[in-house]
Amino acid sequence: MMPHCLDSLVAIADFLSWQQRFAPVQGFLHDLEGYALMQLAAGGGGTGAIVEIGSYLGRSTAFLAAGSRGAGREKVTAVDHFAGSAEHQAGQPYASPILARDGTTLHQFRANLRSVGLEDYVAPVIASSEEAARRWTGPIRLLFIDGDHAYEASRRDFELWSPFVTPHGMVCFHDIPGWPGVTKFYQELMAQPSRFREVATVVSMKVVQRLPG
Repeated sequence: MMPHCLDSLVAIADFLSWQQRFAPVQGFLHDLEGYALMQLAAGGGGTGAIVEIGSYLGRSTAFLAAGSRGAGREKVTAVDHFAGSAEHQAGQPYASPILARDGTTLHQFRANLRSVGLEDYVAPVIASSEEAARRWTGPIRLLFIDGDHAYEASRRDFELWSPFVTPHGMVCFHDIPGWPGVTKFYQELMAQPSRFREVATVVSMKVVQRLPG
């Protein structure tokens, strides 16, 4: 068997192992999207922190933390008010029973990370995206935007956080084309001159990289 075939089999086995490990962690992130985030956290370019906007119950957080910890890199900064997005509220299509029960998703978020042994590799920031961005000062190498999916909110998250992304760093947008607001913003971003270029699509996740200079 050729060496590259062995590498492919190892990668498949690794994916299946992580897929099984994180299956109990609730959320809307596809396994392949999670595995892609894990690879970017482990080996992505740029320097600085890993920041996610919108953590919900910690599914994406777990993949990011596993990748970064495995490579001996940074902890994950998880920015969320833990009050649920609009679609998670009572009466909405994705209403959260956990939010209805506890009034917050924070306790379940921490419990999920604890259950997969990654709580110590995550630094939650309990604040809105705007509040957290006003206090942020350092460089970012990987930014995952998955908070409020409305057009204005998606644009605001990018405008607030992308200036911190260093050359060769990555920004990931979730739920394209499934959610019209974030899809519209992303299409506008790619249609105009930008310091970012698209480098990958993984299911509903778009990955862009900051150009040098």
